[in-house]
Amino acid sequence: MQSLGFALGFSTLALEALLLWRASQGQLLRRFPFFYSYVVYVLCGSSAIFVVYRVRPNLYPSAYWFYFVVSIVVEFAVLIEISDHLFQPFPALRNLGRAIAIVISFALGLLYILPTILESKRMRRALLDFALRSSLTKALILAVLLLAAHYYSLKLGRNVAGLMLGFSIYLGVNVANFASMERFDNLYAQILWVMSPIAFTICLLVWTVALWEFAPVTRTESLPPAGDGDSEIVALQLGRFNDTLLKFLHK
Repeated sequence: MQSLGFALGFSTLALEALLLWRASQGQLLRRFPFFYSYVVYVLCGSSAIFVVYRVRPNLYPSAYWFYFVVSIVVEFAVLIEISDHLFQPFPALRNLGRAIAIVISFALGLLYILPTILESKRMRRALLDFALRSSLTKALILAVLLLAAHYYSLKLGRNVAGLMLGFSIYLGVNVANFASMERFDNLYAQILWVMSPIAFTICLLVWTVALWEFAPVTRTESLPPAGDGDSEIVALQLGRFNDTLLKFLHK
């Protein structure tokens, strides 16, 4: 089990480094800044955790849980990136969605993470409960983005579609894992610490393939209707709301 853990750990490090190397070669860093900031954090954080494990093993549990908790919040950057690209034709709506996602991240940190860290009793259980709730929240946000893309026939492109597919796999496995951990506790512990790295490795593989090169998507000036009158009206309303919001922000 330990050998499998090391193999998965090195695999994720290699894929993260490959993602960043390819992004620097293909000039993707400036096109997906939130996403690659998340990849940089994961690469540096997991590398630091490995060093702590080898050099100061007594500090490893505390260091790991700190990295684990911060990672849960940082993962919202992937959703911000996806939202940014979906609503690229509407800069005001895009910025509003970004602000809402950032506020949600900070609110979760202040209202849920901080009390959990300060409370010593059953901290591990509380952290796993927080991870489950956060994963459910991210899955819900991702589902809403998928529905919006389908309803308005938005063109995702290979890059954004790959981001959504990889993150969907990762979140789906995490929700099942953390829910099982809450129900079966220590009986599921060994499976949890194997399944989560496997899911993240698969997620990184999907991201690496999808973001191997930039695949631009032709955009229109407004959201295309889904094919009926109601959808066209909603699309026009969104466009007007975007224009109104832009005027308000420029005041």
